[in-house]
Amino acid sequence: MERLNDHIDPATLDQLQQAFTRVTGLTVRICDRNDDGGELAASRVGLPVIRNGQVLGRLVLETPGGTAPPPQAEMLLQLLGESLKLLCAKQQQLTARVEELATLYRLTAMFSAYQDLLDLLNTVVRTVVEFMGVKACSLRLLDPETDELTIAAVANLSADYLGKGKVLLRDSILDTEAMTHGRIVYVEDERTDPRVLFPQQVRREGIVSALIVPIRYKWLSLGALRVYTGEVYRFSDYEIALVRAIADQAAAAIVNARLHEDRMAAEAMRRQIRLAGEVQRRMVPAEPPRYPGVDIGAAYVPSLELSGDFYDFIALPNGNLGVALCDVMGKGVPAALMTASLRASLRAHADDLYDLGDILQRVNRGLCNDTLDESFATLFYGVLNTARMELTYGNAGHEPPVLLRDGTATPLTGGGLVLGIDRDQVYGKSIVQLKRGDVLFCATDGLIEAMNFREEQFGRQRTCQSALTAIANGADANSICRHVLWEMRRFAGLHERGDDVTLLAVRIV
Repeated sequence: MERLNDHIDPATLDQLQQAFTRVTGLTVRICDRNDDGGELAASRVGLPVIRNGQVLGRLVLETPGGTAPPPQAEMLLQLLGESLKLLCAKQQQLTARVEELATLYRLTAMFSAYQDLLDLLNTVVRTVVEFMGVKACSLRLLDPETDELTIAAVANLSADYLGKGKVLLRDSILDTEAMTHGRIVYVEDERTDPRVLFPQQVRREGIVSALIVPIRYKWLSLGALRVYTGEVYRFSDYEIALVRAIADQAAAAIVNARLHEDRMAAEAMRRQIRLAGEVQRRMVPAEPPRYPGVDIGAAYVPSLELSGDFYDFIALPNGNLGVALCDVMGKGVPAALMTASLRASLRAHADDLYDLGDILQRVNRGLCNDTLDESFATLFYGVLNTARMELTYGNAGHEPPVLLRDGTATPLTGGGLVLGIDRDQVYGKSIVQLKRGDVLFCATDGLIEAMNFREEQFGRQRTCQSALTAIANGADANSICRHVLWEMRRFAGLHERGDDVTLLAVRIV
């Protein structure tokens, strides 16, 4: 049972006794519940200190010779008793506030330690039930796509009640008022309130009063925390403030947990993309093939981990060499998947077909059948007969290669539509005779369209001039590619590069 000393320390009681004596000239004893004052028989006044029907202690007023105390002293004694009761109440409230603050501190530390979202939410609802002594608690999170408030955590609610049916935010007046307007909603009796969605299930569960608290992080509504009692109950301002504080802490913890999950998922995706990038780079020839009378160089610079460019060399019968350069629309994972598919398709058809136009038509038809309408790619494919130094080529919308000969650059024009647009597109072929000293130079549009800070493109003219300068200086095929790439970087400076760059050079020696 409670006593005065449980709420007021002895030093404070002693000060009150001395103050009373200074004012009245009479002696007052402030006795504990178990102390009768010792000299009560010689006194005229004994006043119990009663709070909430419980005797906490007793005030004993001693008068000399058993005379009656003056009325002012009796009135002051009554005031002293009321003050002691008020002090006990204030001290109890202060103790409760300290306990609430300590609970919030523990919750904050607990919430920040959780990274598993389910464990976190279960901790929230259990804490509310245990600390507030209520019947039950539930926490629902909003699915923005379906508008459904789904049960994320629950304490002391039956499976029958939880399976009562879907709760859509647009159908729930109580949740809408709490979540949309950020208000705490009190329901005195859910059994009779017309705003309740499932009154029969509420009655069977034994739920009476309820408090609906929004779970919000800044402007974002995450869900709602519901606190239930088994009898009509009016929540105090302190209890409401406590539940709101718990909901705010839960909101921050939910966001942190989701961000952690997102970070983990993003890191897993980055690892997969890195692995995919390594696989893709292994598909690019490690070094150009070696053929008599031919010097081949290449440069491959993806703008992202995964590229939409590829080049390839295909060894064909009778000393023939297939040379391919492709640029797929877009970047990243979709472009990388498309380049792998196109490379496999080109290799398969190049091995089985002789006519170059048929090869491009088959590759185009396959792309049209297997991809979306907006997916397309450009492809240059040529076959070099190393015995006759004759190049047969076809072009599906790719940047025209140039033949660099005797200090001049001649575009190898001709060809058809890009791949993936028209499945019935017909592709022709062209033949060019090569001679010693000639250089066939081919690049993707990432080189031609590289921009500087004045929004100028590197362009075809600078590309050709850079390659011709390298040739004039006696560069081999690899050095030609490196020089052109260096000139492009020097031109663009620190301007962000937005596309993949791939270069090929075939020099006849």
